[in-house]
Amino acid sequence: MEPTKTITVDGIEATLVRKRVKNIRVTIAPPLGEVRVSAPRLCPEALIRAFLSERADWIRTHRDAILKKHQNEPRDFTSGETVPLFGTAYPLLVKERQAKNAVAIEDGRIVLCVKGASTKEQREKLLNDWYRARLKTEIEYLMPLWSERTGLTPSGWIVRDMTSRWGTCNTQSGRITLNLQLIKYPIPCLEYVILHELAHLRYRGHGADFKTFLDAHMPSWRARRKQLNG
Repeated sequence: MEPTKTITVDGIEATLVRKRVKNIRVTIAPPLGEVRVSAPRLCPEALIRAFLSERADWIRTHRDAILKKHQNEPRDFTSGETVPLFGTAYPLLVKERQAKNAVAIEDGRIVLCVKGASTKEQREKLLNDWYRARLKTEIEYLMPLWSERTGLTPSGWIVRDMTSRWGTCNTQSGRITLNLQLIKYPIPCLEYVILHELAHLRYRGHGADFKTFLDAHMPSWRARRKQLNG
């Protein structure tokens, strides 16, 4: 067995494998987007780290593409599949005939505990209910944070499973709606949608003033929007 080691470079965690090879090579494995680096056995680790650092943007771009592709695949919600949570794909483990229905993260996996036997629809509903609760917890933290930063506060907000929009803002009632599917994307994407909808409390359209507002409060908003929309 080839010797392996986990290293982290610029926030990217990679498995380093020493092999009988001449050059350093990086691969990203679906469906979890695991980063693997193969390198000559005597290659200095500093050189390997520099290699990864130079390719950090490429790695992130391709890893995001792999995660996005697999997070939208049809699922039966059975053990061995992967399910996304805030930009990370987790292996799914289903435990049937449990004392109660529950969802938890254990040992890097999302564990679905269900009473008795279960149907695909029941497992999907259980996961979505858990998703909704997790997303609401993040919004309860982020909404006041961005309201304080912008001076804009909605009259209220709700989470809905929507098919065509990441969020909406009712400018008459001041109420914001956020898409349940945001649970699948990194938290910076959720922050962008929150800021976007808060901005509509002041600007109805997406004109120059609206974009200037976003630029002032989140210079990276275009990159976050691109990550959401692919």
